[in-house]
Amino acid sequence: MKKKTQTKMTESTVNAEKKRVGRKPMTVAEKAAAAKLRAEEKKKAESMVPVMLLQYQGIEVDTASLIEAAKADFKEHHKRTLITDLKIYLKPEERAAYYVINGSSDGKVTY
Repeated sequence: MKKKTQTKMTESTVNAEKKRVGRKPMTVAEKAAAAKLRAEEKKKAESMVPVMLLQYQGIEVDTASLIEAAKADFKEHHKRTLITDLKIYLKPEERAAYYVINGSSDGKVTY
């Protein structure tokens, strides 16, 4: 019986001496740097603005440029009116974007 307990003790001693596998714990400075990096990534992700492109018969148009063109066209005719609502309807076969601003003013922008 003594032999069995001695073998178990030596096995547990050997297991305890083995190095732990995996990554080592982060230091306080590493944790702070990782938290700062994560906060920057989160801020960038929250402020991300998608780019939407329209491709039709060999023409590529950025929808952001259509939005700006519609706003500029509206401002030519209504200089003092604020834009609170903007809807754009694309008709690629006519190469035009029709817009409705504030629910009442409409217009057309070609591209």
